[in-house]
Amino acid sequence: MNKAYVTTLCNGDGYVPGVEALGKSLQAHGARASRVVLVTPDVSDEARGRLASAEWEIRDIEPLENPNPKTAQLFERFQGVYTKLRAWELTEFDKIVLMDADTITLQNIDDLFERPGLAAGPDFFLPDRFNSGLMVIEPSIETFERILEALWDTPSYDGGDQGFLNILFSDWYAMPVEHRLPAGYNLPHFIFQFLRGHPHLKEELEKEAKVIHYTVQKPWLAKATLTGGSEAWWKAYFGEDPGRASEWKRRWHAMEDWTFDHAVAALVR
Repeated sequence: MNKAYVTTLCNGDGYVPGVEALGKSLQAHGARASRVVLVTPDVSDEARGRLASAEWEIRDIEPLENPNPKTAQLFERFQGVYTKLRAWELTEFDKIVLMDADTITLQNIDDLFERPGLAAGPDFFLPDRFNSGLMVIEPSIETFERILEALWDTPSYDGGDQGFLNILFSDWYAMPVEHRLPAGYNLPHFIFQFLRGHPHLKEELEKEAKVIHYTVQKPWLAKATLTGGSEAWWKAYFGEDPGRASEWKRRWHAMEDWTFDHAVAALVR
């Protein structure tokens, strides 16, 4: 099987640290598949060089416009979220694990390539729908053409690719069980931190948590990450060179998570 981990970088260089952290976390846990990043023309040569030196294979693509302009105006990052759908064009691969650039791995997840496409985990707020931050897909020009045909006529309940895809693949919840990933493969960072801070769930978390998804605050963009998972992300980011993290920064990120943990402990007493 020809397989790859794929992510997307668009709207400039803002998510370069996210791609770097994702790549380091995959490498740290022994991922064996290729790593491919889909890059739009607005990404700088400097960013491309950084990612290439980190063993990302750079693929130049044209962005897909968000057909929901009001939503795109609400969050700048929503302007390019549909662009990742171009992963279906990568037909040289039999199977792809498509991950957002605000995810990191905590364990090896190569077993995902044994899943059929489309496979995804439940969305935290709407568990009968899938979260598109991590998906196992089987590239197909026919599927991509179907996406393009539906793009401007299909509503999206969240204004982004997730709402669109859940309508396009509306039968996901009724598919055989192997299409539905356990929640630990796409765990929102605030849920990760809640479980980590819960006195009776921490041990279970260590077994179940495989991927953290930073759906609210992005640690590299936030002055203070108060929704959890800060320490885990920075540990992944500094990866093989922990000396880049000064002692006061390590303590600060640990303190951010400590605050969340103690708030959780107080609530569950």
